[in-house]
Amino acid sequence: MNREASRNGIRVIVLKSGAKSYEARINRRGVTSQSKCFPLRAEALAWKRDIESSIDKGNRVVTKSKVLIRDIIDAYLIYRDPATNKTNPMPSNRQTDYRRVKLDLGNFAIDKINNQDVANYINLLHVEPTLQSKKNPNGPIKTYAPSTVRRFFYALKIAVEWHARLHGYNIDGLFEMERRVVPPPWSGKRERRLEDGEEQRLHEAGIERKNTYSRQDWERIIGFALETAMREQEIVWAEWKNIFDGGKRLRIPAEHTKTKTERVIPLSDRAMEIIKLQKTDCPTEAKRIFWQFSSPDSVCVSFARLTKRAKIQNFHFHDLRHEATSRLCELHHYTMSQIMQITGHKDISTFLGYTHHFK
Repeated sequence: MNREASRNGIRVIVLKSGAKSYEARINRRGVTSQSKCFPLRAEALAWKRDIESSIDKGNRVVTKSKVLIRDIIDAYLIYRDPATNKTNPMPSNRQTDYRRVKLDLGNFAIDKINNQDVANYINLLHVEPTLQSKKNPNGPIKTYAPSTVRRFFYALKIAVEWHARLHGYNIDGLFEMERRVVPPPWSGKRERRLEDGEEQRLHEAGIERKNTYSRQDWERIIGFALETAMREQEIVWAEWKNIFDGGKRLRIPAEHTKTKTERVIPLSDRAMEIIKLQKTDCPTEAKRIFWQFSSPDSVCVSFARLTKRAKIQNFHFHDLRHEATSRLCELHHYTMSQIMQITGHKDISTFLGYTHHFK
């Protein structure tokens, strides 16, 4: 192997076979020296420029041996904090995934974890009791669903890859899993709809008690979900300033949507009536329409308790979106394209689950 003289910080390495690789090296006073090899000169130059640009911006270049997983996740959560990151904030229901990974792997240095360790972590999650099961040792033991395991894996992957790019260290191959190690995206179609009398039973299960959502609270948010087909985070974060056109339309900002695309939905008479009722009871300082619900997580968790009190099996708050979309299709007032604009579906294959309602 021969090493040629460095040019612009890039050294050509000629192997015995005649093949060449290009070594980029960073040497800055006060910064830990580092290098990385690439098959192409352009890739080596691009990496070198990225690292030097990060240094010029004041970012600290770190070595993997000193980086703990908990520090990586903490830094990423700060970066995606909705209070400061207005272009790409992290929804609260996703922050819990990162905190779970931090709880599991936080004390490990990133240079002590390899590809097989990540695969073993995924396999362990499949059989590990959920945190809720651990809190109730006398109850049934529940393990994480494949979709949840997949979320935890990608929380780790996204945070570490972001941190590695920011600080310029190498994690090549760390997340390249063999086939079937990472559970595939959920591909089934959930068809659960409200059955006769279930909506009324949900309302009646509301409790008139301090620090608990009342029947009135549930009647309004359930009714609004059924009228608009909005996701829980879109409803919870909707603000009074998003209502326009004389109260007939609602703008859903991109940062509140799953697809990160802004959309505008028409409000039915019932939806407008619910908004008026909310306005009447709204504290003067509240910016959000459904001010009484603190977060999407609180809606989902409390709704699970509500269905239990109502003795309704296998029904989630998100199923209200499916119910609402199905009702829009059954009305035949809108074309498929118009309904997709209302619901925010981007993938036609996802929406096809509702098309059997069209005649």
